[in-house]
Amino acid sequence: MPAIASSRRGLLRVGAWAGACAVLAGCSGERLRTPWSPDPTAAPDGGREAPDLALLQQARDRVERYRMLLARTAPPGARRRQAQALDELWLVQVERLDLVMSTLRGGAGDSAPATSDAAVDDAAVSSGQPLDLLDVGRQVRDDLPAVLTDLAGSTPVHRPMLLALAAQHLSAAEGLGAGTDWPELVGPTGTAAVPVLATTRPAVFALEVVAARSGGEERETYESVLADLRSVTRSLTTLAGDAAPVPPLGYDLPEPLADATERRALARAVVQDIAPSVLRVGDRAGADTEQVEAYLRLVMQATLWGAQLGTPEVAFPGMTLP
Repeated sequence: MPAIASSRRGLLRVGAWAGACAVLAGCSGERLRTPWSPDPTAAPDGGREAPDLALLQQARDRVERYRMLLARTAPPGARRRQAQALDELWLVQVERLDLVMSTLRGGAGDSAPATSDAAVDDAAVSSGQPLDLLDVGRQVRDDLPAVLTDLAGSTPVHRPMLLALAAQHLSAAEGLGAGTDWPELVGPTGTAAVPVLATTRPAVFALEVVAARSGGEERETYESVLADLRSVTRSLTTLAGDAAPVPPLGYDLPEPLADATERRALARAVVQDIAPSVLRVGDRAGADTEQVEAYLRLVMQATLWGAQLGTPEVAFPGMTLP
């Protein structure tokens, strides 16, 4: 299991609210790391193929295809900078997936070679007509059924990483104008919902406080995130059923929260706790694609809430790179 870095549970207490932890494959209370690598001291397992190797290769191929599609766009101004930043994130994803697959194959250098930037550009320019960023977003979004099938077939070892990867792709598609129409939230259920509630409840409380102490555009930003987060928290409480603990009357917050910088830092921290909490219980979705979709939706939504609050986008939301 990968190490999970120390959580930032000091800002909100009452048993402790999750501090901006990031996860990739998780367990223990510390921040998960991505990508996961097998224990180098473990003996190789005969001729058996490493778990999820085919799924990791398919995920890598999708990311490389997205980069090629992106290379066929020519957006102006700020949209061009958005496309460049997105390409940089996708390149990090390709490199990390290559690293994971190389390790799983024994480090013999037989993993799929990363395509050079020049090769991607040449292939992309010659492969078809120019695209709009919206076209790229739609193609990313249209891969969702295949992605869900892959996620449902993944093992607990790599599911957190694959969930984080898919969440970043869907949040990117949303940013390009191709939003996803999600069904009603159906998971996590029972005890699996409790760790997620333990992050969404204090996040709601903290956002209510910072919204009350702010005004103008700052307050509107908090209230926009808060409306969706309240709805999700109500759904999670219902899904948890009898397993849902009674919510505390309040949480201790860092004071004085007197300026916008302090308020924004708190808002970002509590929202950043949500995706790791979902990734840690991702294996509880089993092979049920509807449950997997619900978990993916939560990670993606948390990523979008963070973006609304100005949190820098990362290649694997909810996880840290080694």
